[in-house]
Amino acid sequence: MNKQATKELFSKIEQSVDKLVQNFNEFPDIYLTEEDARTHLFSFILKSSSLCRTLFNTQDGTKSTPLHSEIRWYGDSGKLKYRSDIVILDPRTMITKRSLSLPSKGYGFNHFYAIIEIKLRRVNGKSDNKFREEIVKEIEKLKRIRAETKSANKYNPITILICLDKRNNISYQPSNIDGNGIEIKYAFGDIK
Repeated sequence: MNKQATKELFSKIEQSVDKLVQNFNEFPDIYLTEEDARTHLFSFILKSSSLCRTLFNTQDGTKSTPLHSEIRWYGDSGKLKYRSDIVILDPRTMITKRSLSLPSKGYGFNHFYAIIEIKLRRVNGKSDNKFREEIVKEIEKLKRIRAETKSANKYNPITILICLDKRNNISYQPSNIDGNGIEIKYAFGDIK
């Protein structure tokens, strides 16, 4: 994908994330679970980006699209280490054929454009400190994924952590966390 197409993809991702945040601010009860938020964001990205709807030839001759959810990441040992909510990858580097040596989930890829994580705190959810700890943990996970995949990935992926909060407005806290290149989007859905 050329630089212009990558720039357009990143713009569509940002617009979709902003749409989710705005929607959560206005209608927080649409999102009862993190899965609800992931599904809506997946839909927003799919609708806004024609690239994410395009079928590409994979490395082993099958076809796939760039947009995926619940993607597993493997460490240098080949063992399952992390899971990401949404990943936009380059399907041209994907392998899925069983004849190849694949990780336990049955797929592998080298290049990706974006990783998006979503955290949702409900009205009766965790304390402010616990939620902040979860945010920091997600940021550390994203940093590790980026560090462990940097040498194999030819793209400079965007990494976004979306924090949706129904309990308290702690937007000042995530803004004080060093994301080290990870974009943190915080939304408070005030339920009255």
